[in-house]
Parts: sequence; structure tokens; C-alpha cells
Amino acid sequence: MSGIECKPYVIDAGYLLPPSLADFLGPEDEVYIFREVTEHLDINCLDSDFNGMGQHPYHPRMLLRLLMWGMANRVVSTRKIEVAARRDISFVYLAGGQKPDYRTLARFRRRNTKEIKKVFKETVLLCAGLGMVNLGHIALDGTKIKANTSKHKAMSYGRMKVEEERLEKEIEELMQQAEAVDMEEDEAFGKDNNGYNLPEELQRRESRLEKIRQLREELEEEKRKEQHLKPEQVPVIKDKEQRSFADRAARMMLMKRGEFDYAYNAQACMEASHGVIVAGDLTNEASDMGHLPTMVEEVRELRDELGLDETKKETVVTIDSGYFSAENIQQEGEGIELLIASGREDKEPVESAEADLKEGEASKKVYPLKRFEYVKETDSWRCPDGRLLALKETLMTNGQPSLWSYICQSCEGCSSGAHCLKHGEERRTLAIKEKQLIRAEMRARLKKPEKQAIYRKRKWVAEQVIGQIKDGLGFRGVTMRGKEHARGQWLFTCAVHNVMKAVRFISGIRKGGMVPATAC
Repeated sequence: MSGIECKPYVIDAGYLLPPSLADFLGPEDEVYIFREVTEHLDINCLDSDFNGMGQHPYHPRMLLRLLMWGMANRVVSTRKIEVAARRDISFVYLAGGQKPDYRTLARFRRRNTKEIKKVFKETVLLCAGLGMVNLGHIALDGTKIKANTSKHKAMSYGRMKVEEERLEKEIEELMQQAEAVDMEEDEAFGKDNNGYNLPEELQRRESRLEKIRQLREELEEEKRKEQHLKPEQVPVIKDKEQRSFADRAARMMLMKRGEFDYAYNAQACMEASHGVIVAGDLTNEASDMGHLPTMVEEVRELRDELGLDETKKETVVTIDSGYFSAENIQQEGEGIELLIASGREDKEPVESAEADLKEGEASKKVYPLKRFEYVKETDSWRCPDGRLLALKETLMTNGQPSLWSYICQSCEGCSSGAHCLKHGEERRTLAIKEKQLIRAEMRARLKKPEKQAIYRKRKWVAEQVIGQIKDGLGFRGVTMRGKEHARGQWLFTCAVHNVMKAVRFISGIRKGGMVPATAC
């Protein structure tokens, strides 16, 4: 333009932008740092959308950036991202002036679902390189993510059988009607002329019958595998067991506000120092119990990648009571210590012994094992009154200890005797199995003040990150159907969370002038 001097605006990474574009974004816009951070991600695993047929090829890094930046700005729809790449200045900058359509973005996202795990791992390693991951304290938690289906597009097993029977009868009746009409039209039009097509009602019922039958057979095959049955055996299935026609991998789960809906169970391990998600997964198992071994193994692998052995540093993983079991407790070791809550203690029994009497006989209710504290140092138990139960004998099975018997040294004058001793028992005895001993050790560990101080941090570490994903990024449900695609979308969200953590971490350092502007 005449009379205006055009000077290129140069940012720290060396990108040249027209003055108008730079003026709109501003020199401190975090989109610059976002571009730098994503430049350091190894994306060789991603497949670009180019088949050699002459269309304009798009670089996978550019497509990944648009999808990530869209998620970071609560834009998930590829159609809206396509519009933003033409109108929104930050999207135009990341697209480099290119204009991929929504089909290209959607195909790229769907095609690379299985590779998102590697991209997520890259974000973890990038954050670790920035010093944001020290693996001192990690909080494991799960959250229910709504599936892309509705309760109205589902059917219970009992109704499947009823509907199949009803539709079969209706189809048979319609076929009989069709044959009668066929005979009438043969007389009217002649046998060689087609005077009608298959009735639409018949087609609709046959199609619906096929869908219901297929869904029922899939459910029966799934339950047959769970119950370890042969193909010819009939599995046990409750009539209330439901499956969705729209997303058959989704399962009915109890959501946060108390209602049931089709969802997936998303897992995440959050690092306490900066809230980086270091491990994640998503399944259609409603219970959290079975997810712990996989998550712990991923943390262990990350420790190996970062060069942390058992002698250098130990990682403490804090976990809520939903994961509490003897099998999960045994997953610790090799540099990992688990702190798993056992749940709330039972309510205190009534104070008066008379209240525990029923028709002149002592109540069978006595203090449960949870009320006794295991003392690992002395291999003894402490009762609610503070008295010790010492080891009496150990029973062996196949050369291995299987049952430990502990007996109280003295129960005379104990204030809790009415609630602790069984009818006719003079001294309280505990028969402890191996799994009970493992769980008791964990309960005793969590009663130590130093362990309680660590565990108290778990709630804000885990809940804060889950809140940032659900409220900050607006991710409360998957938009893709099928377990693999849902898992990919969850891990992609975790990767975006980590990238934005890195962006804001670098932005904070640069504003403080602690590192060069080009450092990442």
C-alpha cells in the first residue's frame, strides 16, 4: 500500500509473519509457544491424508496442531475447525494459510486413533525434559466419560428375546398377507408381470429383527467368554443386562450425579508437581479395581525411560478406596510405593453392653478385623482398647505359610470386652489369611503421620486435573463410537492437557526472563 512501510515481524522461533497477522495476535500470544512445543513432538507414527491421486497433501503436524488447538479452545467439531482455519487468526497461523476441509481432519483423527498413544507418550517425555515431571508423587484416579449414544438407543437382554419373538410373528403374518396379495395380483396383472414390490413394513421389520438378533448374539458371545463356556453352552445373562445399538462397546455406568448412562471408564495418573498426566487408559469396565496393574506398569516403564532406578528415587502412588484389594497392593515394588485407602472405618458400636443383648444372649456382632491395627515391626495386632495380640501359631500349606493365628495377652478388665469377645470366648483370637494380612499392612501404613501427609495431597492433585479436563477443555463425553476410538480420544485429550501445561510453563518462565526465548 502507498505510504505505508511494510516491515516483517520476527518472533523468537524465526517465523516471518505479515504485520497485520502479528498485530492481531500480539507479541505474547501463547499460540507461538504452542507451535514451538508441538514442533518438538515426534509424529513419525502419524499417517498424513495423501494417496497420490493429485489432491493437495497436508502435513500431519499441521493437522495435529489444528485438532489440538481446537481441543484447547473447546472446539472439537472438525466442521467448526474448518471454519476457524479460514476466520480465526490463531487457527490461520497454525494452518500456515492452508485450508483443510472437515473431511480431511476427521479422516486424519479416525485413521490415527491407535497411534495417539505414542503422541501422548511424547508429550509426557517433553514435559519431563522441561523439568515438569519428577515422579515423586503420582495420584491415580478414574472418571466416567459419557459415550456417544443414548439410553433410548439400547435394549435389555430380556426385551431382545421378547422383541425377536414378536417380530418373527409379525413377519410371518406379513408374508402371508403378501402371498394373498400376490395371488390377487397374479389374477389381475398376469403371472409374468410385477404389480407390486415387497411391502415397506416387511422390510423394516426384517431389518430390525436382524439388528436385534445380531446384538443378542454378540452379548451372548461376550458373556460366554467371561464365564469360560464352550460355544454350544448357554451363558447366564440377566434380563436387565443392556446393550446399545449405536455404540455396542459402551456400558451402563453410574455417573457423577447419581444417574446411570452409557459411558466409558477413563483412567489417569497425575504428577503432583505440575499436574502433568503421565499415564492414561480407557476401558468399558465400570469398576476401577482392575485398572491399577496396567497404570502402575506404565509408571514403572516411564521411570525406566527417565533413568530412575530403585536406589535413586521412589515414586509414591496415592489411590482411593475403589482400587483397594490384596492383588493391587502386591503390584508395588521396583521403585513404586502404593498408598491405597481402604475406605471408611465401620461405625462405632453402641456403648452399653445391654444394647447388644438379644433375649438374654450376647449378640454375635463383634469388632471386625478393620478395628484392629497391625503392627508390622513386632508382627502383632493392637485392639481398639490398645492391647496387643501376639502371634500364637502359623499354619503351613504346601510348605508356605497360609494362616496366622494371633491371641490377646489379657482381656481381663477390658472396656471393649462386650463388643470384642464372641459368646463364651475368654480371650480374643484372630485367624488371619495372607490377603487379610496384606490389606492390614496397607491400613497400618496409611495411619502413619508422614504417609497421611502425602495422601492428603491426592485429592487436590487428582480432582484438579480431572476438573481442568472436564471444565477447562470441556471434555465430558467422547464424540466417536467404539472402544478403540474412545480410548484414542481420551488419550488425545490428555496429550492436549500436557501440551498446554508445557505452553503455560514456558510462558511463565519467559516472562520471568529465566531462560532464552527459543528454549523449549
